[in-house]
Amino acid sequence: MVETLLEIAVQMEVDIVLIQEPTTGKGSTARHDGFRWIKGEQQTQAKCWTAINKAAGCKVTEIRGPTDECVNCIQVLEVTREGREKVVLVNVYDQRPQVGQKRLAQQADWEAIMAGGRVVIAGDMNAHSQKWNPRATKRRNATFWEDLIEKHELVIWNSEEGTRAGPGANGTSIIDLTLSTPAITLNWSLLEGEASGSDHEVILWEIIEGGEKGGQSRVVTGWDIAGWSNKGKAEEDRKEAEKKAEQARTTFAQLTRHILINDESTEGEIEEVAIALRSAMTETLERHAKQRRWCTRSKRWWTDELRDLRKILARVRRKRDWEAAREAKRNQRREIRRAKKKCWNTFLQKAKGKEVWAAVRYTTTRLDKTGQALRVEGGPLLEGSEAREKALIKAHFPASPRPGGENEEEKDGGEGYKQVDEALVGELLRKASTTAPEEDRISVDILKVFWEWERHLFVELTRACIRVGYHPAVWKTAKGVVIPKANKPDYSQVRAYRVISLLDVIGKLVERTAAYLIADHLERSKGLHEGQYGCHKRRATVDAVAILMNRTEQAWEKKNMAGTLLMDVQAAFNNTDSQLLRRSMEALGIQQDLIRWTGSFMRNRKVRLVLDGTEGEAYEVDTGIP
Repeated sequence: MVETLLEIAVQMEVDIVLIQEPTTGKGSTARHDGFRWIKGEQQTQAKCWTAINKAAGCKVTEIRGPTDECVNCIQVLEVTREGREKVVLVNVYDQRPQVGQKRLAQQADWEAIMAGGRVVIAGDMNAHSQKWNPRATKRRNATFWEDLIEKHELVIWNSEEGTRAGPGANGTSIIDLTLSTPAITLNWSLLEGEASGSDHEVILWEIIEGGEKGGQSRVVTGWDIAGWSNKGKAEEDRKEAEKKAEQARTTFAQLTRHILINDESTEGEIEEVAIALRSAMTETLERHAKQRRWCTRSKRWWTDELRDLRKILARVRRKRDWEAAREAKRNQRREIRRAKKKCWNTFLQKAKGKEVWAAVRYTTTRLDKTGQALRVEGGPLLEGSEAREKALIKAHFPASPRPGGENEEEKDGGEGYKQVDEALVGELLRKASTTAPEEDRISVDILKVFWEWERHLFVELTRACIRVGYHPAVWKTAKGVVIPKANKPDYSQVRAYRVISLLDVIGKLVERTAAYLIADHLERSKGLHEGQYGCHKRRATVDAVAILMNRTEQAWEKKNMAGTLLMDVQAAFNNTDSQLLRRSMEALGIQQDLIRWTGSFMRNRKVRLVLDGTEGEAYEVDTGIP
């Protein structure tokens, strides 16, 4: 039962799971590497367990003092999160150990617990009263909880829906309560039909008022510059957008007026310019753009109307007005359906080119392997975050075969940089697809706006990087997002995952320019084999398939048997050796400045893996191409 509940929690992206009367018999491991546990005193049967999602970003501390006499029938937890007020969660299982004995949960020091101010009490109270269940025919074991509710003016968040579905409940038993002090507002719902293995329903709630506005993260994940655009806006709004854009442009011009770079700049000066340019863009966005503070629950279809309807539903539930609550819930569901439909239709109408295929991702079941333990080639399970990170780094970023970092001497010269001009860089940026921003949090769409304001600066920086053969260190730390591959039989194997490296957007522009120059040279010099279809202009995989089909049909016409040998180089990009690549590039006659830049691009890189939504430490990698 516990394992099933945790899987539900993973799917619902829950931070904290409160469990009462857990199944602890044979075969129940109650393990999940995505959660840490608070299980009460050792060697004592616990009636309350708490599982904390390691990716939750909150600190949970158990307070033992008020519960000394309760023998693991109650847990008091202090929950803190940066930027929000402290909340005290009380996990309760209220039942007599034996007939005639006192209910242990009621022996807690409730005055001390309630002194916490912002308190949420949730659990199995095993009590019946019309105070929380208008259909209850008998009042049983309710005095303590009725008095506590009355004394501290607690809000009862349960709806009229039954919380227990076992024998004798008849769908009307409400013994699992969620209470809170008046300062807290909850979004409360019953997840009916979830196969949890228990005769009690799964209850989901979240705090929606108090603390940080909107329940958003304090971490800025990007910026919204829609306010700078005048497209499709009325006259008054258009003027306001133009004013905002001009203010941002003026700020960016002031911040970059001292940045100088030309064909005489050195490696150190290029590094300083790269840092200064990133800083200027970031400061301009912080002053004039709307910050995006998305969390794991962010929804593209969420609207202000839905926010207001959710508050109305919470308000009428607090007043125990069930008829109004049912109507409010129906209104909220209708608005959610309408908002989702509008969001989906808007996406399909505005999708261009390959963006249409994003619909496949949105309509395909997503793999969620949060907290998956890993093993390497049949070895033991690696359950800690650090152990899993090291296993993934070793598998996807293998150590260099050249211990000590042996490097061949680089050659001077090269004129590849002379092809870099405004037309080339601008065209490459125009064709660039939207990618997830990395540490700089700047997207391609935002870069395109800054490009229009200071084209010369971006062009000169790109030229200088290729001329000197230097890729600035500020662009070399990648965010490695770990993604499970589809249809793998065993997701405990490290090879069942791929690591997607996200790099700074300005560095990607320089990389794209260098890649174009190299590809252009190979096309003009016919350096690629005629039978190669990848990285060849006007050739694609479909052409290779067409030729294969044609040759097969020709063999069949001659009554011959056709055979095809397919080979795959395992982790080819991850195992690329910079020195061997250098020799290959020299053999193909590629300009020396492009060869030097490629070597610099591959050296002294770092990657920070993102596991379970949390970024780890930066690991040095010395092989592979990001």
